[in-house]
Order: sequence, then structure tokens, then C-alpha cells
Amino acid sequence: MKIKIQSICATLFISLFLSCNNGVIEELQKQRDFILSISNLRQGFLDIFTSFGNMVSDTLSIKADTKKEDIGKCFTNIEETMKTTKEKLKDVLAKNGNYPKVKGEVEKFIEKLGIIEKGAKEAAEGAIGGDAISGATASGQDAVAADVTSVTALVKGIKGIVGVVLKQGEGDPTATKTKDAQQQTIGKLFSEKKSNGGTEVQAAAASASIGAISGTDILRAIAMSGDVTIGGVAINEVKDAANIAAGKTDSAQDLTVGSAKKDAVIAAGIALRAMAKGGKFAK
Repeated sequence: MKIKIQSICATLFISLFLSCNNGVIEELQKQRDFILSISNLRQGFLDIFTSFGNMVSDTLSIKADTKKEDIGKCFTNIEETMKTTKEKLKDVLAKNGNYPKVKGEVEKFIEKLGIIEKGAKEAAEGAIGGDAISGATASGQDAVAADVTSVTALVKGIKGIVGVVLKQGEGDPTATKTKDAQQQTIGKLFSEKKSNGGTEVQAAAASASIGAISGTDILRAIAMSGDVTIGGVAINEVKDAANIAAGKTDSAQDLTVGSAKKDAVIAAGIALRAMAKGGKFAK
């Protein structure tokens, strides 16, 4: 099951970051199309736009053995890109103050970039540790709950980013296509002991859940998470992605609460445990 979990996590993160990056780039393209109509601003804004390629490059470099801290670096790269872009835009405005309409539009965009920058910084503080995102070792392991503070930082940061990069109605936190019986057994990936042996069936069910939904659905499900309970909630009582990630691992449990048995929520829970400090899956 180690290979299956590795594959799931790598695929999930590529989808997640591409959805996030695409939202930022789409917003930037709108600004570009507007500003490029004014020839004096053309080159300055084109130079700014090209810097966003680094975010996509980082996303596509995610592999099964990518570490939690490397995911944190992806968020940090987003933060730094937003910061650099803001400064360059301010410089363009300072040199071209005779375009009041452009000034108003760009200032609004700079404000949005600031929100993304703050969210990415907060999320980076949650994605820490030298463990691989797959959280599975060759020798097997118990499931380990993700650190509550780490999960909280990730949710808070991603929530801020989602508020800017996703349009209203884009992404469904309740999206689900797989069967109830499949969904509930995935709980054991979060709570099983290695002595009991995580199964290929559970990993396949998790893979199906992720394959059934989009990166935007996952982002929405993370953003819709409630407060993370200190000490964790039993997996059979969790209601959202954040508490799935930080859920108790003292005994193998199925997911039983309706709001947790959604493909988007399950995938979001996997993403959060994979990113957050200490989080591991049963193998």
C-alpha cells in the first residue's frame, strides 16, 4: 500500500496547487489584458506576468517522496511571488500616475495579492517536517494524527487564498461520487495500527475519492473546515477535513458522519494530514 499512498499524495498535491495557481494567474491575466491596452505600461506588466511561471514549475516538481517542508516551500514561493509582484506593480503605478482608471484597478489587485501573500505565509507555517507527504515507510507504520497547530495554520492560510482565487460557485466542498461503503472504510487509513495492516482496498477507495473530484473542490473543503479539536476527535465522529487530519489514532475506525463521507472532504483530509507536521497514514 506504500506505493498507492505515495501516488495518491503526489497526484493530490499537483491538483491542489495547480487549482490554486491557476486562480491567481487567471486574475493576473485579467489585469494584463486591461493594462496592455495602454502601450506605455505594456513592457512593465509583461515582466511582472512572467514571474508566475515559478509557481507552476514548483507545482509540477511534486513527487511521491516530496517532503512536508517542500510543500511549505511551495507556499513560501507563492508568498514571495505575491510580495514581488506587489512591489513591481507599485513601481509601475508610480511611474505612470497619469492613468487614474488603471491606478484604481491595479490597487484593487494589489490588495488581493496581499491577501494571498498572507494566506500563503500562514499555510507555510503549517507544512513542516522532513517526512515524505505520502507518510508511509517500507517497514509499515501506525497512523499518526497531524499536529493541531499545524493543521490550524494550513486551514487558515488556505481559507484566505481560496477567498481570492476561486470565483463564487467554483468548487464544491460536498462533491462526492463514490459509494458510501467505500468512503467510510477510508477512515482506517487515518486510524489503523500497522499490526492490523492497512489494506489495498482502503488505499484504492482513497484514490477513487480523489479521482472523483477536482482541486477546487478540495480547496473548498479545506476552507469549509471548522476549528480543530485539541486532542483529536475519534475518526468515527469527525465532521470535516481538518478534524479528519488531526483525528485520533488509538483504534481503527470507519468514517460514519455524513458530512465527512464526501469525496472532497476525504481528499482534503488526506491533503491536510500529508502536509501537516507529524501526520502519517497507516500502512
